[in-house]
Amino acid sequence: MESVKMKSLVLILLGLLVFSFITSCQNSPNLTGKWQELGKTATLEFNDDHTFKAVDNMGMAVSGTYALDNNGNVRFEIKHGEPEAEIIDAKVTFAGDELIFNFGDKGEVEKYRRIDP
Repeated sequence: MESVKMKSLVLILLGLLVFSFITSCQNSPNLTGKWQELGKTATLEFNDDHTFKAVDNMGMAVSGTYALDNNGNVRFEIKHGEPEAEIIDAKVTFAGDELIFNFGDKGEVEKYRRIDP
């Protein structure tokens, strides 16, 4: 009888764990696609393989890799043909159909809207 209770408890805990995992996956932000900065021409394009392309308002293009953690922190690594990559860290949040980057060290905020899923 004790083992039946233990198995039931383990199944319930396993079910809660799976439910929690599925829920957290659904809430994670999806950067994949092309985004345009609000009121400007700058674009960002994020790929599933964690690469990105960016074109600024002057038409200068860069590319590299990105990593997004569960706390909304994103790290961009940009190669400029040099051995050391340029690292840019930001906090990313979603508000409706907008993607907002907060570059804490610079105090800058950039807002983008998805233009291509």
